[in-house]
Amino acid sequence: MTTGLHLDPANDPATALLVIAPPGCGKTELLAHRAVRLLGTLEPHQKILALTFSNRATRNLRERLQGALGPQRFRRHVTVTNFHGHAAGIIRAHGRTIGVDPNSPLPQRATLATAVSAFTDGLPIGPALKRKAEIEAALSEAKRQALDDAQVREALVRSGSSFALQIEEDRQARGILHYDDLLRHAQRLLRIKAVARLYQQHYGAVLVDEFQDLSLQQLEIALASCTANRTFVGDPLQGIYAWAGARPVQVEQQLRTLCGAPKQLTVSYRSSPAVLEVVNHVAAALNGEPLRAADPAAWRRGGAAAASVFASGQQEADWIVGTASKIMDMDPAATIGIITRSAWRRRPIDAAFANAMHLPRQRWDLAIEDTETVQRIVAAVRRLPRKADMVAVHQAVLQEVDPSNAELLEQTMAALQEFESLVEQTGTPSAAVAQLREPDGEGAIEQGVHLLNAHTGKGQQFDWVFVPGLEEFHIPDNHAETADQLDEELRVLLVMLSRARHGVVITRAHSLISKAGNPYSTAPSRWWGLASALCPLDGEEIRDHLTQAEEPPAP
Repeated sequence: MTTGLHLDPANDPATALLVIAPPGCGKTELLAHRAVRLLGTLEPHQKILALTFSNRATRNLRERLQGALGPQRFRRHVTVTNFHGHAAGIIRAHGRTIGVDPNSPLPQRATLATAVSAFTDGLPIGPALKRKAEIEAALSEAKRQALDDAQVREALVRSGSSFALQIEEDRQARGILHYDDLLRHAQRLLRIKAVARLYQQHYGAVLVDEFQDLSLQQLEIALASCTANRTFVGDPLQGIYAWAGARPVQVEQQLRTLCGAPKQLTVSYRSSPAVLEVVNHVAAALNGEPLRAADPAAWRRGGAAAASVFASGQQEADWIVGTASKIMDMDPAATIGIITRSAWRRRPIDAAFANAMHLPRQRWDLAIEDTETVQRIVAAVRRLPRKADMVAVHQAVLQEVDPSNAELLEQTMAALQEFESLVEQTGTPSAAVAQLREPDGEGAIEQGVHLLNAHTGKGQQFDWVFVPGLEEFHIPDNHAETADQLDEELRVLLVMLSRARHGVVITRAHSLISKAGNPYSTAPSRWWGLASALCPLDGEEIRDHLTQAEEPPAP
């Protein structure tokens, strides 16, 4: 656990608390200590509800809460879930109250994606992307309110999106749910006083992680689930989900009205002085407060920040693999995040790492490489007879998954599909398990290389972070046009940079290869100068930093 953390906000006697915690300032630790304090305020049989936005964030918070409370007190007094999981639980318990079958199959993203593709397949890529965005926006807007199915249809008629209307009518006819349906039905149920009262009696405190990512709908669900002790922790400078419905400005205004002026954390327990110089310089462009390292002397040579430019994406990829190899040679326990704004920009890098068999690596967009999912599949196969088939594997794995956790259920199904392909290659589930890389250690981030995108990596940290592709069209994304959208893109860059502990490296390439195999030129990102200005090392100097340095001490 973080040492020396300034914990005054965790012990604040307020029953409504708002804390602004920039990256690395101990947000998760603060929530854990807040939970310890709030245990004493609970009535008999009450629990603390901790709400997050993803399974990885849930895993991180669960680990920290277990560490602070101990396994027994944690199991007895705390529920940690993401918003969709919480909503699914509410629907399973009370759906019949509003005419929703609580046994409706939980949603999968592929279901909606397949429905949308029926109206976009065959179109040129530009018109296809535009139509896809219009359909998804119409559906999301209609379902971001506490509407019943008939009212959703009416809202879609008013939107003028006939394609979205057809998709919704098909969904209703099939009796299935999409992800947005979980939140709107939970919101509808919690507006019934008798239902809300049950949750308010059950939960004596609520902890909400990353308040800046809340939609107004999610905020209402959190507030309606618990009226006693409410704690909201987050950072407006990490608000990167407006496209998914987050309303950071409106949410913060409501929370300031409810909680009063926020407590502000300004000491980083994550990053070296070199990393913080880069982070602070970018944050200043967003009017952010500067952060200081808790113990600058603890970082070998003050950490590292480097920027390098390459002739091609392939040269960039090869250099990143070589530099990651040097890091792992120097410190086999190191964690390295290779983070891009979008997955397409990582293609040559993923391919280069696929050939670097000596490096332990995870691709976060592959379900079969998720730590907990691999552990679940391996354990299930080892419990089964050697001649068990995939039907038995499916049953054994899925019985260990919380049926109300839609995101985890979908991820597990995707992993089983990928595992089945491996079984076809190897012959049996037992042989396929032998091909899987079992995770080392208990932490959420294993040693080695992690290949991911910015939104997936939010809330995570790595000893070293590489941010490739600091070019126009990628950072900022080419769909960002308005001032608000560009501000969010700059926040995305800030999120990527601030994942780094000891060192951060930004790179770009003069040319890339299109999906069709054709080379094309790139332009440097409008923020290349902003980010690289505080990166004193170049490609060669960062390698010198590695070869001349001792293993970095943990701060």
